[in-house]
Amino acid sequence: MTKEGLLVELKQFGLDNIASFECLLNDTLTTNEKFNLTAITDEEKFRELMILDSLYPLKLLDFNDKKVVDIGTGAGYPGLPLALASNAQFTLLDSTKKKIDHINEYVSTNNITNVIGVVSRAEDYAKKHVEEYDIAISRAVAPLNVLLEIVLPMVKVGGYFIAMKGLKALDEIKLASRAFKELGCVVENIDEFLLPESRERRYNILIKKVKPTNKKYPRLYSEIIHIPL
Repeated sequence: MTKEGLLVELKQFGLDNIASFECLLNDTLTTNEKFNLTAITDEEKFRELMILDSLYPLKLLDFNDKKVVDIGTGAGYPGLPLALASNAQFTLLDSTKKKIDHINEYVSTNNITNVIGVVSRAEDYAKKHVEEYDIAISRAVAPLNVLLEIVLPMVKVGGYFIAMKGLKALDEIKLASRAFKELGCVVENIDEFLLPESRERRYNILIKKVKPTNKKYPRLYSEIIHIPL
């Protein structure tokens, strides 16, 4: 996807700040030459698979004035593109310190005031930030039944979790049926789409928290993995 192609796609979200997204692209790929941030190093693929793909949750929810946590953000995706597209307050969470250091340096250098990067394992962070966030989001981190237990404790009752998934999304929803009941959440919408150039299929699953999550969750990660809900 060319720069001009991305600008055309941005307009469907009411965006035209192409310079901000190009700055993010250049910074991520330049830093990637020093240490691994992303496996996608081609500029045209990066625009579609990292920047554009990160913005599709805007079709499901209005992020403005919300408090949002991005779990397993890696190099800052989808959190950084979404932060450039809204005035939501973002916490970008990852357990790899060099990635979070890069994010915090980037937002400081570019005077991006609605983002903070935090180094932590998500299940540990969740224990200290119960029902703090209006929206949680995660892109390609873990199976849905695992993610739900880690993420839902952080979300306010009435808030949302957007799980960004690929081809196995519908199977993951079926396997997570017990987790939905146990953790107090329901699937409200599923946005299925094809990326415009690669034609890769995506599913963004909108999950609403309808009642408080039992305080025994999340369990230790070893338990979550070995005995998932």
